[in-house]
Amino acid sequence: MPELHWTEVDHVTVIWADVAGPFRAGLLFRTGWADETLITSGYTHLIEHMALSAMSDTMDRHNGTVDGVTTGFFTVGQPQEVSAFLANVCDALTSLPSGRLESEKQLLEAEKAGRPHDVCSHLMMWRYGAAGHGLFGLPELGIRRATLEQLQVYAAQRFTSENAVLWLTGPPPDDLRFGLPRGTKLELPRLAPIQKSFPSWFLDNACGGVAAGGTLPRRCASTMFGDIALARLRKRLRNEQAVSYAPSVMYYPLDADVAHLVLYADSDAARRAELSQAFGEVVTQLREIDESEVEAARTRIREHWSGPVAPPDADRMAAEVQRAAMDWIFGKAFQPWASLAAEFASATKGDVMAVGRELQSTVMFALPSDAKLETWCGKQAPISTVPVVQGREIRSIDAPIRQELLVYGPDGVSLIFPDGSHCTVRYAQLAAALHYGDGCVALVGSDAAVVTIEPTLWQDGRDVGRRICARVSAHLLVEYPSRPADVIPKPTTTAWQRFLAHVGLGD
Repeated sequence: MPELHWTEVDHVTVIWADVAGPFRAGLLFRTGWADETLITSGYTHLIEHMALSAMSDTMDRHNGTVDGVTTGFFTVGQPQEVSAFLANVCDALTSLPSGRLESEKQLLEAEKAGRPHDVCSHLMMWRYGAAGHGLFGLPELGIRRATLEQLQVYAAQRFTSENAVLWLTGPPPDDLRFGLPRGTKLELPRLAPIQKSFPSWFLDNACGGVAAGGTLPRRCASTMFGDIALARLRKRLRNEQAVSYAPSVMYYPLDADVAHLVLYADSDAARRAELSQAFGEVVTQLREIDESEVEAARTRIREHWSGPVAPPDADRMAAEVQRAAMDWIFGKAFQPWASLAAEFASATKGDVMAVGRELQSTVMFALPSDAKLETWCGKQAPISTVPVVQGREIRSIDAPIRQELLVYGPDGVSLIFPDGSHCTVRYAQLAAALHYGDGCVALVGSDAAVVTIEPTLWQDGRDVGRRICARVSAHLLVEYPSRPADVIPKPTTTAWQRFLAHVGLGD
């Protein structure tokens, strides 16, 4: 394989190798949505869109992406074309095009409307709450009220030369320049799970099946474990029981040492209970792994990288350069393929089983409501991780037929259900508050718990909403217009039904 070269241009780290084929480039910045707060979520996505908005791309040669810790700009073309693209991107990041702000906001709204349900993001939200990697499962609240000045300040702090790395499939062009402001490389967001008990589960009827997610060490043994897990899911759920068409396993690096592994299986709605039972059994049985499975996984991985089904050498080398850039992003020492191959070759059954034990100790399940709860499910993950507040109790308009209580006081708001469970948001842990023109207030806690106060559903609801909003810091309050009348909820009982219930004559 060609040699990797490391250099620096305009204070930006550059990694390149001589690779056959078209000249490809990727400019990566160590910033993503996991670096935002709920109130600023979407800033990075909006900046990425604005930076690309002024560039003509009739041949679809340019692209941009934002993930948890990285924002990237990619292109392919002649070296001079690549240089021009990178210079234009950096110029736009340094001075965002003001005329595109509102248009790009609208485009992001359209993009959100077409985005399918993502069980991986929901697993992350339940693990990390409304912060860090959990933000991907929540709305990008920052987009709506972001100003050009706020975005420019944000960009100046993050899109700097020392916070960037460029990968190339050829030597740096002579005219390559960036012109980015100086800065420092950002630290990775801290991994702070809000759930303390595993295994655990939550309901997710929108994912089309069942899923499990857990954190694993970033080692070759984890890659082999994921391969074995996928082989077992396919064998049991697709081949033997024909209950799932496309079982899958997804691996997401979170920092230099930790990755999030997601196991997923889809099914017809009528077979969700059967699917959940078989899926849980497969996950539980991953505690034990045969030597033959380890060898089979080792062979499959080797063949997909350097065997008969491997990609062409040019694609493999391009991937190697990109992997080196991503290791720079994560602050991880780069391992060339030869070193990785040696690690794969030396991984033992014990190493892989240790990964399986790690998964069992951190696993969360996204279950359909049809699932039969078994020991492997663990406990239901709490909606709230903070205690109930003390204060004034408000009853539902539908009381006494509906017996939920809304409690609000100086520390926050709690919704208490008849079985004693609750959903609580305390002002000290408030991530955002949404206020609609029709009086609805939704409080979002740092653990992603949401308490919604609908004025149409609670006694004195509009006044209660006003009092709650008065306690919210202005920078955490997001204003929305009134909603259409047909989406505003209404009481589910009549006055006559409530009267009968009061006098003990209701059903």
